[in-house]
Amino acid sequence: MSRDRHHLLEDLRRACSGRHTLLVGAAIGTGMAARAAARGGADFLLALAAGRFRNMGTSSIATMLALKDANAFVADFAVAEIVAATGVPVFFGASAWGIAEEDLPAFMDRVRDWGFAGVVNFPTVAHVDGRFREALERTGLGFRREACMLDAARAAGLATIGYFCRKTEAVMLAEIGIDIHCFNVGWNAGGALGVPSGESVLQAGNRARGVIKAIRTIQPGALCVVEGGPITTPQDMHEACREARADGYIGGSTIDRLPSESSIEEVTAAFKLVSSLQRRIDSLERQLDRDGRSLGLIGRTAPMVEARARLEQLAADHGPVWIGGPEGSGRSLAASILHARGPWRHRKPVTIDARRVDAGWLFGAEPGEGGGRRRQGWVEVADGTTLVIEHADCLDPVLQAELAAFAEDGLFRRQGGQDSLRSTARVVLVGAMPLDAAARAGAIVPELAHRLARRDMTLVPLHERLDDIPLLVERFAAALRPGADPVRLAPSAFRRLIAHDWPGNLRELRTVVEQALRGSGDVIDAAALPPLDGGRLSPSRPVAEDGPAAREAEREWILGGLRRHRFRRGETARFLGLSRKTLYNKMRLHGLLD
Repeated sequence: MSRDRHHLLEDLRRACSGRHTLLVGAAIGTGMAARAAARGGADFLLALAAGRFRNMGTSSIATMLALKDANAFVADFAVAEIVAATGVPVFFGASAWGIAEEDLPAFMDRVRDWGFAGVVNFPTVAHVDGRFREALERTGLGFRREACMLDAARAAGLATIGYFCRKTEAVMLAEIGIDIHCFNVGWNAGGALGVPSGESVLQAGNRARGVIKAIRTIQPGALCVVEGGPITTPQDMHEACREARADGYIGGSTIDRLPSESSIEEVTAAFKLVSSLQRRIDSLERQLDRDGRSLGLIGRTAPMVEARARLEQLAADHGPVWIGGPEGSGRSLAASILHARGPWRHRKPVTIDARRVDAGWLFGAEPGEGGGRRRQGWVEVADGTTLVIEHADCLDPVLQAELAAFAEDGLFRRQGGQDSLRSTARVVLVGAMPLDAAARAGAIVPELAHRLARRDMTLVPLHERLDDIPLLVERFAAALRPGADPVRLAPSAFRRLIAHDWPGNLRELRTVVEQALRGSGDVIDAAALPPLDGGRLSPSRPVAEDGPAAREAEREWILGGLRRHRFRRGETARFLGLSRKTLYNKMRLHGLLD
C-alpha cells in the first residue's frame, strides 16, 4: 500500500517514542510471511530478493550472486503477494547495479505506482570488501551508486531505508538525508544456513552506537535501526538496541528462516514421536496436579522463576520469613503458599495488619492494677499455625525487637507480665520493600533484619515482568469464567498492555481482564480493553522528604525512568516531568552518571 512519505515517517516516530517500544521491520519474501509479520505488529515490511531466496531453501547471501535480475525478481513476487496483502507499508528491495542512472526517475515512478511506500538498497555492496570492493568503487558500481538511487527515491516522494556496514557509508547516507538508517552487523548467525558471527550482541551494539552517534551529528533525530550478525532472538534485539541507542530492528532470517527451521523440525519430530511422548506428557500432567499447580505464582520470567524457587526453599520449615514487594504483586498469595506447604497447613493462618496493632495486641496483656481481663495476643492465638503480619515495615521498632527475640527462641511475655510463655507460631512478615532495602531505609530494626537474613524473598512489580502478562490474563480469565473455553490475548492487546505502567500490579490487571471479558469471545483484542489512563504513565514522584529512605526512593524513581528509555536523558526527563538540567543534577547526586 503506497503511503505519503511524511505521514509514514510521523507514524514511525510516534511508534518508537514511548517506553517498551522499538520499531520492528520484517524483511520477507512471501505473502504468507508478510501477513503473519503484520499480525505480529511489524511497523513496516521489506520485500527483498534475500527473503525469497530463504524461502527457496538457500541463504540470504545468495542475493549477492548473479542468479536473478534482482529488481524484476522482487517486482514479480512482491507486487502480487506482499503489497496488497496487508495495510503495513512495504519497501522495495532495489539493486542499484541493475538500473542506469538516467533511468532512476522512471524506475522510481514505477515503484510508487506499484504501491510501495519506499525503497531500500538491498542487495548492497556494503557486504563486499577488499580488492573487489575497491574495483567496484573505481568503476562506478560501488556504494555511491546506491546512495544516488536512494536520493532518486526521495525525489520521487518515496521513503528510504539505507543499509550500511561502515561508518563512511553511514556518513554518505546521512549527508543526503535518507529516512531510516540500518546498521547491518553482518549475515545472520543461527540455524542450518546461518553465518557464524565473530562478536557478541553487546559488542555489535557498542560498534553500532559509535556509527549512530556520527549519523545523528550530521542528521539530528535520524531514525536508526540495527540488523543481523549475532542478533537472533528478541532478547538479543533488546540488548543490542539498548547498547546502540537505536530506535529499532529489522529482522530477516530471524523472522522467517530461523522460526521456520525450528518449527518444522519440532513439529515433524512430534508427529514421529507422538505416541511415546503422550505417555510422558500424561505423567507430567499428573505430577503437576499433585503439586497443586493452581496455587503457584504464575510467570515464566526470571524474577518469577527465582521467586518460586525461593518459595520452595522457605516452605520446608517453620522459621520466620520476609516477603517484600509492592501492593498487588502477589505477596498475600506467596504467604498463603508458604503456609499451605509448611508443617501447619492443617490449620488456617492468622493474618493481622501491623498498622493497627500494639504490644498488648501482638503479645497479649496481663490485668493492670485497676483490674480488667487478661488479653491473649496474636502470637498466642497463632500457636500451631502461621502468623502473617502485613505492612510489617510499619511495626513499632520496639515491637520489632521483641518479635526478633520471639522468632529466635519462641518465647515471649505478655505486656505487664513476668512469666515467659511459648508459642510455635511461624511468623511471616510482609513489607513494601526487599529486606535489604528495608534495612537500609531503617524500616526494620537491625535485630529483626539479622534474624531474617537469607530467609527472605522478593516479588517484583508487574511492569518489571511484562512478558508474563499473557499467562496471567489466561489464568485470571479461567478463574473469572470457570468451565469456559480458554481465553487468548491478541498481539494488539498485548502491545497495549505492555505500554502501561501497572501501578496496581496484579490487582489492576485482574480488573482489566474482568472488564475485557464482558461480551468478549475467546480472544481479547485491543478493542475489548478498557481505557488504561492514557497507556504510558509517568511513575509517581517520591514525596520530597529528607532521610535515607527518601533519597533511596528518588534514586529508584530516576533509575526506573532511565531504564525504561534506554538511558536517553531527553526522553527520560520528559517522562519524569523534569528539565534536562534537573535530571542531570539528580543523576550526579545519586551516582548514576557514567
